[in-house]
Amino acid sequence: MAEIAKLPDEALWPGKLPLADRHAKILLARLGQPVWFYDFDRHAVRWANAAGLDLWNAASLEELQDRDFSPVSRGIVQRLDNLRDKLVIGEIVTESWTLYPFGRPKLVNCRFSGIRFVDDNIGMMVEAPIIRGEDQTIAAELRAIEAIRQTSLMVSLATVSGQWLMHNPAAEVLMRRLDLLNLPGLDNFLAPFADREAAAALRLRAIDEGSAEDTLRMAGQGFRMHEVILRRTQDPVTGQLSLILTQQDVTHAFRLERRLQKALERERTVAETQRQFLSLTSHEFRTPLSVIDGSARRIEKLVRDQDSPVIERVRTIRAAVRRMSKAVDSTLATASIAEGKFAFHPVRSDLRPIVEHVVATQRTLHPERRIEVDIPHLSQLMIDPAIVEQVLENILSNAIKYSPGNTPIEVNCRLQAQAILVTITDHGIGIPADDMPKLFSRFFRSSNARGVKGTGVGLHAVRFFMDLHGGKVAMKSREGEGSTVTLTFPLPAA
Repeated sequence: MAEIAKLPDEALWPGKLPLADRHAKILLARLGQPVWFYDFDRHAVRWANAAGLDLWNAASLEELQDRDFSPVSRGIVQRLDNLRDKLVIGEIVTESWTLYPFGRPKLVNCRFSGIRFVDDNIGMMVEAPIIRGEDQTIAAELRAIEAIRQTSLMVSLATVSGQWLMHNPAAEVLMRRLDLLNLPGLDNFLAPFADREAAAALRLRAIDEGSAEDTLRMAGQGFRMHEVILRRTQDPVTGQLSLILTQQDVTHAFRLERRLQKALERERTVAETQRQFLSLTSHEFRTPLSVIDGSARRIEKLVRDQDSPVIERVRTIRAAVRRMSKAVDSTLATASIAEGKFAFHPVRSDLRPIVEHVVATQRTLHPERRIEVDIPHLSQLMIDPAIVEQVLENILSNAIKYSPGNTPIEVNCRLQAQAILVTITDHGIGIPADDMPKLFSRFFRSSNARGVKGTGVGLHAVRFFMDLHGGKVAMKSREGEGSTVTLTFPLPAA
């Protein structure tokens, strides 16, 4: 994209750049090709010969000097910075630039050489021997060239053997930052990358398959990751096979992703430890609970006086054992879900007797509670009766637990076109709106339920069990007014 020559050795630092003084202007004014002086520090054209004024459509030198030549994009800033760095060490650069005198584009082949003004500002002398004007046939090419120059995406063209053919300004900034040169006879393509084997493998894939991409760490000091895309193409000048390389700095996103992966791994480790502990502990609880319940039953049989205080205490013990056993069963069910070892055996069954059995059990455990039931004739479903019983028992026991004793619990079943709906409504404490999105998460408990015993695993298991049946569970709730849980069981295909 740029042709580079060298000034003599005596002009290899700013202090040795040619002085753009009055004598130089007198000589250059006689040239028939456009020439002008550009000041890097002021971003201004400080002098132009007659042909240069004509190129810029300027009526006078003063009018041209008053124009604002400040860069209008980051791409131009990068190109000017790259030019300055080359010119101050004595390089002479030939590039094509699109100029915009009064907003009308002109593609100009420019020859740049470094100069020093009498006030010690650094500038460049621009010679424009060939003007291609406003030819509309090159409009698309002009736009494509400008797009590549202005983009922050780093774009380069290289031979398959690793010689750089061109860099856009953003890529050239990278090469300068890494202090890399396009050394003849060497594989320069690999130099920007810390892992050269990965870069070489990426290149081979692109050559074989037409394109390839990867995220690679860059060479140099500091940690930088680039998303690299290689596409096979032809050099438009020589027609030889070449590769177009685009790079984008994704260091920030890469670090965020890595931190997220570590956090997820820690979460998985904690969750697995917790699951194993709960499963082991729950299994260990089963034996002593069975012993306690068996001993309480024997004591109950030995006491003949049913009004004895001993009977009342035995029944209290057995009720506590049932609550503990239920908590153990819920915890083991959750552990089985996490392990993916839960047994599921659906058969064609009636839902009504299962609902009636669960309601009868809760009435026995809570004889003081009023449970209103409306169960019409229902179609058969493909369900696992034991699992559905556990689901209904969980929802109904929650309704009783989180509502006052003087309020009713309503259980309703109804048949829809493609499903059977079971709704259980209470008039209890309800659920805060902020807690609703997390309600079915494992171990989550509503913020207003801290004073009520519970494990926070029941609703998580309910959703899992309904998913097994291809059904859904939904809850509507308002804090202080109560909740309604709706279980939707799909009807089997005819």
